[in-house]
Amino acid sequence: MKRDMDLIIKVLKYIEEHNTATNSIVVEIEGCDSEEKREMVQYQVKLLKDAGFVEATGGLNPYEFHVRGITWEGHEFLDAARNEVVVSKAKEIAKKKGMDFLSLPFELTKTLLIEVTKKTLFG
Repeated sequence: MKRDMDLIIKVLKYIEEHNTATNSIVVEIEGCDSEEKREMVQYQVKLLKDAGFVEATGGLNPYEFHVRGITWEGHEFLDAARNEVVVSKAKEIAKKKGMDFLSLPFELTKTLLIEVTKKTLFG
């Protein structure tokens, strides 16, 4: 399976919206109803867990993670990726440099998003 940065951003937004301090959730993204797409979503959760962006434990199924919350690093990344205009501009920059935004490492993606946000805010 591949990492999908757009889906990762959707997963983090879902967790932020649906998680509380006293529950854990299984992420379910609208439009990802087939078995293959549900596994893809859970794979992104696994990657976020491995990167230290979410706190999660494995469920009974191989690809069913129970998410307890987003870590500080996860919030930092989500805040950098929240604005769709910023993400779109970051994708354009990566493409102009001959790179695929969706395949960039997390840290590089986060740095690029922060730099685009700075340029957008401060010129």
